[in-house]
Amino acid sequence: MFSWVHLALVILGGVIGTAARLGITLAFGEGLGPALVPVVNVTGAFLLGLVLGGGTRSRPARTPAGAQHFLGAGILGGFTTYSALAVESVDPAGLAWGAATVIAGTLAAWAGVVVARRRKAPR
Repeated sequence: MFSWVHLALVILGGVIGTAARLGITLAFGEGLGPALVPVVNVTGAFLLGLVLGGGTRSRPARTPAGAQHFLGAGILGGFTTYSALAVESVDPAGLAWGAATVIAGTLAAWAGVVVARRRKAPR
C-alpha cells in the first residue's frame, strides 16, 4: 500500500546514501580506481542483507517497514550504483569485472542475511 511517509523516508535516505557514496568517491576514488564501484556495491549488498534481517516471502523481516524503506531502498539504494556497474561492464574485460561484482554482491548479501539471522536467533 502506498504511503507518503514511506516515500519521504526513501527520498531522505536516498539523499543520505548518495552523499555517502560521493564522500567515499572524493576521499578514496583515486586510490581505489576501478575497484571503487565494486567495493561500494558489495558493501551495500552486505549491509542490505543485515537490514532485511534475513526476511523471505515465507519469513518476513523483523525490521519495521519504514526502517526497511529508509535504510534499504533509501540509504543503500542511493549508496550503491547499478548504472556505474553497467557502464563499466561495456567492454569484455569490464564484463568479467561486472559479473564478478554481481557474484560477490550476491555472496555479500547472503552473508549479511546469515549474520542478521544469527544475531537475532533466540538463545
